[in-house]
Amino acid sequence: MLERRDALGGVQQRGVLGALSLRGVDSGHVLRHQRVAEAGVRHHTRLLQESGGTPEPLLLAAPDLGAFQECIDQTIKGGPADLVQPTPEGGLQLLWACDLAWTAGPPALSPVLLADGHHRLEAARRLRRARPEAMADRIPALVVDHRRYPLTLSATHRVVPGLDAGRAARAAARIARVTELPPGAFPAPRPGAFLLAGAGRTWELSEVSPAAMAGRLRSLPAEWVELPTAICDHVLVPALCEDQGIEAELRYTSGLPAPGESGIVLPPPTWDQIWAGAASGTGMPAKSTSLGPAPLPGPLHLLRG
Repeated sequence: MLERRDALGGVQQRGVLGALSLRGVDSGHVLRHQRVAEAGVRHHTRLLQESGGTPEPLLLAAPDLGAFQECIDQTIKGGPADLVQPTPEGGLQLLWACDLAWTAGPPALSPVLLADGHHRLEAARRLRRARPEAMADRIPALVVDHRRYPLTLSATHRVVPGLDAGRAARAAARIARVTELPPGAFPAPRPGAFLLAGAGRTWELSEVSPAAMAGRLRSLPAEWVELPTAICDHVLVPALCEDQGIEAELRYTSGLPAPGESGIVLPPPTWDQIWAGAASGTGMPAKSTSLGPAPLPGPLHLLRG
């Protein structure tokens, strides 16, 4: 059992660490909310082949933990944590080994949302199909109580190597409203707007041209046309890179572009969009969200205890 506390001792997250069957997606018990990029799947396939497994659990959000809530309650009352780790935010991550009876007969869970680990899961599924001897049928996973302790939700941002931010701002003005922000200002992007950053300057891009979006989004699922990731990756980034004659070789980050980099900071999608995409099977574009917090490295030895 895992519990994460903030710097003041308040509970941020609770859940159960275990092993997820790779058949969970096919059975409808694991809902994926964003699509995967083939390059990311290939990368994680290589890591799985080299290491023989993944030390980082998937992150799953459960609207209702069902009978596992009893497991959590009993475990917390049973005594102090078996492992305590400091978190980067100044809080603590606590782990307890659950009674073996819960491992022998784990209760059923209602469908859960795959919050983090889409590429790891898909790589494991493909490797299992291709080489069953090289990949176990299960992969480590953390199922958290999303109803009582909702996951944090933010966007995944884009860094565009080689992009001249000043030229990009001028090009963006042809298809969007562009407003340069005061030096040092870096607010969170408001809904429907993006921030272009680079060379120590920041511009807000808003009111993207419907004509530009119609021309570049027509081949995508209709559910994507209002998603920030689709507009960024299929409208803004191509237009800015084509203007400068460079390839759009993106780097993805949950933080802001570093000094010396140029990139686009996106507003997050809504939880309604996430759940709707997961439930319909359409999902969202790859690298649409950053959900957390993910468990700290190193807890898996408790699963083998």
